[in-house]
Amino acid sequence: MKHLFLILLLAPITLGLSAQKSRVVSAVQMIEQKKYSEAKDAIELAVWNDKTSSWARTFYVKGLLCQTAFEDGFEEREVKKTSLYPDQLYLAYSSYERALELDLRKRLHSTISQKYYLLSNDFRELGQRRFYNGEYEESFRAFEHAMLVNNSKLIQADIDTSLVYNTALAAYESKNWDKAIAYLEGLHEQGHATATSLLLYTALLESGDTLRAEEVLLEGTEIYEYENQAVMYLVNLYTMSGRDEEALKILEKAIEQQPGNYRFFWARGLIQSKIGKPEKAVESFKAALKLAPEESELYYHIGVIYYNLGIEVAEQSLKISSISKYLEMKTLAREHYSKAVSWFEKSYELDPYDEEVISKLFQLYNQLQMEEKEKELRPLVE
Repeated sequence: MKHLFLILLLAPITLGLSAQKSRVVSAVQMIEQKKYSEAKDAIELAVWNDKTSSWARTFYVKGLLCQTAFEDGFEEREVKKTSLYPDQLYLAYSSYERALELDLRKRLHSTISQKYYLLSNDFRELGQRRFYNGEYEESFRAFEHAMLVNNSKLIQADIDTSLVYNTALAAYESKNWDKAIAYLEGLHEQGHATATSLLLYTALLESGDTLRAEEVLLEGTEIYEYENQAVMYLVNLYTMSGRDEEALKILEKAIEQQPGNYRFFWARGLIQSKIGKPEKAVESFKAALKLAPEESELYYHIGVIYYNLGIEVAEQSLKISSISKYLEMKTLAREHYSKAVSWFEKSYELDPYDEEVISKLFQLYNQLQMEEKEKELRPLVE
């Protein structure tokens, strides 16, 4: 009789627990039938019931509901399905994590691991959509969760550098400099891409770390073997801060590494012209022209050098009292102007719409009394 009494006493408890667990089972069936609202009602009762709130499967099914409904509605933008809960996809992740905590015997671990492969991709797609919509903070949050799932011990996926880059880029666009720097530093060390290091450089500048920013550019020139963009950023940094000689040294190394890159000769010519070395600048521009004879701006730059030399000599002649010396200086100025004309004309041939070239040619034709050519250009300057 005692045994019978004990069985009768335990029966209501067992039946009650079984009834609560049946709600969880029925929620799974509703998910399969895409009855998401009904499934939500069922699983929420289980979550708040004392008898099933500590059952791992309860939270697994809640995570399953959130993820399945989100995936079902995401592509078609069915808001009713993707907004059963606020932050539905994030709730899927936290529900799975809660299930793993409660799953002491690890009966659900393999099942959840399969869901995590999909969940990582779900977060990635959400991050991409948010990014394209200009919602950079939300994009960063989604991408970072994709990485969080990816790094779970359940799936132990290899590091996905494209995901790391997307996460870093979203952090960068949302001006979350600390996070952007943290992710970009890792990619920079791996030599991921020139653009990555340049983003890191800018993020460091924005955060106020100018010393590290310069180090990144120096490292980048070595990592990427004096690739054009890395070099030009560093050269620009030096010239903007008045360190022209350092810029020239970098360009000399770059030319040694990539002698076929005309932009390095071009940049060297610009700096040499800036610091008062016109003859060397002309040599650099001519070296660039051998590699890129169709670049109209190179002809223009050489023309500017001779034009400025002509102006400089003409101004000096005004300070000379000796007639013979004055005439000599005027002749020299004219020679410089004539050279400038020939270079500007070559530039004009390649780009007949460059207003600056047209203006300079018109002035020189007037100065040199080249009346016929001046008449030809007059309609373009009036």
